[in-house]
Amino acid sequence: MAAVERQIHKIHSSEHREESIHPLKAMLWEALLAADTEKEYVPDRARQQVVFDRLNWETFSDELGKEIGGKGEGAGKRMRGKLFEMLINADPTFGERTPLELELLSLAHNPNAYNLGKELGYHRNPDMAFLIVEKSDGVVIEGIGESKLGLLNERSFHQLSETGFARGIRALVDVVNNLPDPEAHGLVEVARARSELGSDMPLLSVSPEFTQLVVVPANRKPEWSSTLINRREFTVDKRNEFRELLNDTERVLVRRAAFSTAEVGALAHALGDSSRPVRSEPARYQK
Repeated sequence: MAAVERQIHKIHSSEHREESIHPLKAMLWEALLAADTEKEYVPDRARQQVVFDRLNWETFSDELGKEIGGKGEGAGKRMRGKLFEMLINADPTFGERTPLELELLSLAHNPNAYNLGKELGYHRNPDMAFLIVEKSDGVVIEGIGESKLGLLNERSFHQLSETGFARGIRALVDVVNNLPDPEAHGLVEVARARSELGSDMPLLSVSPEFTQLVVVPANRKPEWSSTLINRREFTVDKRNEFRELLNDTERVLVRRAAFSTAEVGALAHALGDSSRPVRSEPARYQK
């Protein structure tokens, strides 16, 4: 991140300084506007500005760096994937993240952190971007969201099938509902929700209409499901099976993010990923 710090310092000491805008935010907005985007793709700048305004710029670098895990092989890919996920989670198009939802997602990502690795380790879901939760008499998990910056591969197919995310969520619900003391595992939001609901009924349930939302870059065409699939990883029959799954809107919904593949690459490049070259042109964040 040394290169980022140098660029931030440059912004502070230049004519681009604006006290009301975080310097990292300004730097990345410039990189976004300077990106070579895909042919025929027209960015939705208003939507992108909303996402930028909702990102927590004070913790942005720490959150991104925590997931990248050093430089090494694949670091650039991990950076772009995590960055894409962060942009999606700041997009109000895909709902708000409540503290309970974030805690359940953290448990799904890393059950060992809550001493529940034995119970949930097999169902760990590191690729899940967010949960879709509805609260009434209990907490109903209506679906999950997954960010997919690249083409959908065999791993994606298994995650979206009955043996993937859906099974993992049901296992998580079963484990959480049967914990005698959630707070002893560090699940403070679960404990708080349970105390509000009362202990006479299970806290969590899975909706019978459980849906999996796949968020792809803005330059992709969800209506052409075959273009979302990495054809090289599938036989013709398996590819057709995957396409049918993606077209089953009762189980899977595909939606566009606010940023394209090239735009995410440009942002990652500005943050130190040298594997995605972009041109540099002057631009300014519009308040």
